[in-house]
Amino acid sequence: MATCTQLEYGELVPTAQSIEDCTGYVLLEPSEYQQFMLGASLFDPNAISQAQAQALFMSGFGLVIISYLVAWGYGVVINWFHPEHDKT
Repeated sequence: MATCTQLEYGELVPTAQSIEDCTGYVLLEPSEYQQFMLGASLFDPNAISQAQAQALFMSGFGLVIISYLVAWGYGVVINWFHPEHDKT
């Protein structure tokens, strides 16, 4: 369980403050620290290289653009066969 502590005369002394109102240091147990590090690693910008980040962006961007272009192409072909085009 996390504990709020204050630094007094070179020692960490537990306080009665809640974690939300803690103005000093928060002391974590090893299991809490591992959970924190796992969650923090998900948002760490140094976890992937610049080349990987560019590839991920281009993959996502390309997926949207290619999906749009394929749908547009199908729409053109489908609309070509509508009966309103036969009234010439």
